[in-house]
Amino acid sequence: MGEVLVLEKRVIYSPGTDYDALWKKIISELFEEFILFFAPDLYEAIDFGKGIVFLEQELHKVIIEHNKGKKIADKIVKVSLKNGKEKYVFIHIEIQGKKDPDFSKRMFTYFYRLFDRFQENIYSIAILTDLSKSNDPQAFQYSFYGTELTYRFNTYKFNEEDIPSLKKSTNPFAIAVLAGIYLHQTEKNYHKRYEVKKKLLKDFILTNPNLKSIYAEALFYFIDYLLYLPHELTKQLTKDLSINIEKEAKHMLYSEKIKEAPTLAEYFKTVREEGFEKGKMEEKRNLAAELLREGFSVEKVAKIVKLSLDEVKEISASIHFNRPES
Repeated sequence: MGEVLVLEKRVIYSPGTDYDALWKKIISELFEEFILFFAPDLYEAIDFGKGIVFLEQELHKVIIEHNKGKKIADKIVKVSLKNGKEKYVFIHIEIQGKKDPDFSKRMFTYFYRLFDRFQENIYSIAILTDLSKSNDPQAFQYSFYGTELTYRFNTYKFNEEDIPSLKKSTNPFAIAVLAGIYLHQTEKNYHKRYEVKKKLLKDFILTNPNLKSIYAEALFYFIDYLLYLPHELTKQLTKDLSINIEKEAKHMLYSEKIKEAPTLAEYFKTVREEGFEKGKMEEKRNLAAELLREGFSVEKVAKIVKLSLDEVKEISASIHFNRPES
């Protein structure tokens, strides 16, 4: 018999952010930790030592014909259980911004399509990332002249999570959930989002000595994109975090996976600009020295190369100090 995990997510979009891609990326990178956090009962049954295989394309052909071609299958993972039997973990990810009255029906639709295709046991879980108390999907029920059906599934609701407990957890997805909660709490206040984003990136990632590098990189990328900030606030965040990046998390500067994340991209841009300005200044100083050696006056050199008189006098003094004795 097989195990199938069905995953639903619901969030409100911010400018320029692809939440669906962010969640799929971090789930792929930290799949074992994802199962441990959201489905600990299933985690206990899986033998991760035998590896996992993502099989998206295989199942897409069977499942995705729904809602005018909209994808309903994003992650299909083949795993081995500790009892020696092979099972499937099917993860469905859907981003929605408001309560859906057909949510439970849709979950049942995914269930029966999977069951019809594989004839296996199905583990279903809906992860609801919005904070609305009214978003509380109930079991899907069907009744027609004596034919009755009740379909229940597991749910994980961000609005029921305890923030202090999440902060104490060692599972990286606790930090991801925190970021998801803060996303909604700061939806209309970018300055407040700036503060919580800085705290998450600094205290929970950059200066956390117990966080594995693979966790740090995945979470940094996820949070940096999830908690969108306008450009000026991103520049300020880069400035505030640069010393922590250079001291505690320098390995991130060599990571191809996350170098395009907004804060790091701004960091590299700043470094390039500073290097360019430093190079221009070096060229000016070299030209000034050359002109001074050719007998130009300090005043004339300052005007030509656009340096201050004091700077040219300093270069002149350096030339005379280093001039070899005849």
